[in-house]
Parts: sequence; C-alpha cells; structure tokens
Amino acid sequence: MWSRAKADISDEQYKEFYKHVGHDFEDPLAWSHARVEGRQEFTHLLYVPSRAPFDLWDRDARHGIKLYVRRVFIMDDAEQLLPAYLRFVRGVVDSNDLPLNVSREILQESKDIEAIRGGCTRKVLALLEDLAANDKEKYAKFWDAFGKVLKEGAGEDAANRDRIAGLLRFASTHADTADPTVSLADYIGRMKAGQDKIYYVTADSFNAARNSPHLEVFRKKGIEVLPCPTASMSGSWAT
Repeated sequence: MWSRAKADISDEQYKEFYKHVGHDFEDPLAWSHARVEGRQEFTHLLYVPSRAPFDLWDRDARHGIKLYVRRVFIMDDAEQLLPAYLRFVRGVVDSNDLPLNVSREILQESKDIEAIRGGCTRKVLALLEDLAANDKEKYAKFWDAFGKVLKEGAGEDAANRDRIAGLLRFASTHADTADPTVSLADYIGRMKAGQDKIYYVTADSFNAARNSPHLEVFRKKGIEVLPCPTASMSGSWAT
C-alpha cells in the first residue's frame, strides 16, 4: 500500500494497514507517508501508536520497522532505521537502493542506512511537532504514553536535541497542577523581565515537588517553577 499515492488511500485504509503491521487492535495516533529523494531514495509509512507496547522499556528487545527493498520484504524489526528513543514507531520503509541480500550486520555499518535513519527520524519529529502545534489533545495522549521514552533522545541525539527539547512537556507551578503540562517555549514566554534561567525543583513524587518549601520564595516573586518527580534537589537551567 505504501507505494500508492497518498490521494488514493483513505484514512480507514491507513488505519487498517497499521493494525496489520503494528499487530495492534487500536487505531494509530498519527502517521507519516512520503517518498524521499536525494542521496537515498526510499518510501516510508510510519505510525505513532495510541498506546505503549508492553515491552517498551526493554531496550534489548527488537523494536523497529519492516524493511523492504524495491517492494521485496527483507526483515521485520529493522531497529537500525530509527534511533532507540523512537522505538515505539511502527511501519514500513521501502528502499530503492539497498541490495536485496542486505543483512542486519550490513545495516549496522551502512552509510546508506544512516541516510535513511536520518530521514525517517526527521519525518517522525516533524509529525510530532505538527501534533503538538495543531492537535494538543492528541499530543497530550502521545506524551502520556511515550514522553519518558522521547526524553531519552535529548541525551542521545545531539543533531536533533533542540527539536526534541521543543517536544518535551513538564508540570508547572503556573497551573499548579500535574495536567496540563507546559513546554519550554511556554515557560520562556512567561519568564519575568531579567530572568535568565529556567527553575525546577525535584523530589520523590510530583506532590512532594509541588509542595516543596523551596517553592515559597518563587511563588512570592511570581516566578514559575517546574516540579519534577525524581530525586530530592532543586536547581535551575540557564536559557
């Protein structure tokens, strides 16, 4: 189906195909379908699921997408085609340039695969950016299911770190509630005149962070703080 023009495929057909390739009974949250031309010519049809799989946190499990070469099936779970922090993505990549006898060992060392991986990564991030900008309800659902995995990318993917940072969401004292969350852009847009840092406080739970005595002085000054449920400490990030 991925070789057909997008105009010839209905949303229902996209959803049914996802259930086949994703082994899922629920509709996907969103998808990206495009033909990419350049150093490598390939077609991708990539889906973001609606819910997290049971093995999402097993980084050693095979997570990936189906690889085809000129419409010939090569392998399931070609994890080299996307970085680990996007391991929740399901779908198909069909290359026009890879050899038909490509193996997992060749994929690990191939410059052509690096080009496909980079292209697919950018397409998935663009899809998430579109959701975040134009469908906040869907993005909130995505963040609830996969936000902790996406955070891995901020430390692992230097080339896309700024884009990933823009997709991160945090609890905030601005709303004084765990939901809805705010983006770093939201926070920066509300910063006080002269403020050059993003302030956060962490504790064993969200409630503990939100009720931390460290917040009292910030509330008095009207400075927004991001409560983070991790270890008991506080600090700031420079902007």
